[in-house]
Amino acid sequence: MKLLIKLLFFCIIIFPGFAKAQCDSLHHYVGDQKPIEGTFVDEMPQFPGGDYARIAFLKENIKLPDNWPPDSITGKVFITFLVDIDGNIKYPCILRGLNSILDSIAIAAIRKMPKWIPARQRGVPVRMQFNLPINFGQYHKEKK
Repeated sequence: MKLLIKLLFFCIIIFPGFAKAQCDSLHHYVGDQKPIEGTFVDEMPQFPGGDYARIAFLKENIKLPDNWPPDSITGKVFITFLVDIDGNIKYPCILRGLNSILDSIAIAAIRKMPKWIPARQRGVPVRMQFNLPINFGQYHKEKK
C-alpha cells in the first residue's frame, strides 16, 4: 500500500513537473541572448512562403499510421519552439499533446522544417518563441 501511495505521489506531483521542464527552458537565456517573448516585435517569424506553404509542408510531412480509423484521430497538438536569428528551429516541445505517438509525429514534422524567416525588431533579426497548433484530424482525413 505504501508503495502504491509513493507511486501515485510520483505520477501526480513529480512527473508532470518533468514534462513541463522541457518547455520551461525556452524562457531562459539561450546563449548570449534572451528569446523575445510575446508578440511585440516588428515582424513575426514566418515559414518561407507564408502560412499556405507551412500548411502544405505539414500536410506532406505528417505521416500518420494507416491502420488508425479516421474518427479516432481528433484534436490538436500544440508545439512551441524557438526560431533563432538565422531562422533555425530549436528546442521544439509539446505544450499540450494528444498522446505519445501523435506528439512524436508532430515533433518529427517540426524538426524537418526548413529555415524560417526570423523575427525582426527594428530591422535586426531576433530570437523568438513560436507556438504552433497541429490539427491531426484535418491531416488524417485529407490523406485518405
